[in-house]
Amino acid sequence: MVFFLHPHVERIQTGVLVFDAAGLGLFCVSGTTKAYSYGLNLTASATLGLATAVGGGVLRDVLANEVPSLLRWDRDLYAVPAIVGATMVALCIRYDALTPLTSGLAVVTAFVLRLLAMKFHWRAPRAWNRRSTVTEE
Repeated sequence: MVFFLHPHVERIQTGVLVFDAAGLGLFCVSGTTKAYSYGLNLTASATLGLATAVGGGVLRDVLANEVPSLLRWDRDLYAVPAIVGATMVALCIRYDALTPLTSGLAVVTAFVLRLLAMKFHWRAPRAWNRRSTVTEE
């Protein structure tokens, strides 16, 4: 269907990205809580929550035969909102404050951060382009 209707699909790109941002928020929270419930420590749980959240977008880009936007420096923040959401969940677990309300707050925080990154084109800082002072032998 997309092969024949690609002009129409291009018009809904913003909607797709908004739903992707919602999925990012949901999966960073659910991935972190599920990993912790299976016995991982908080750091590993947050890391797995991050991987769960960004994995869907990476898979989408790979199936579309594109370089994953997670790996491109010229794309808006993608992993940072997921890191924030997963860290919020890990901290709530640590301090026994994980409730449906705090989980929802983590989802909304990751979602809103991703939307703001898309709106204002926030990007992660890049390393400086300095030449090495080491000479080769």
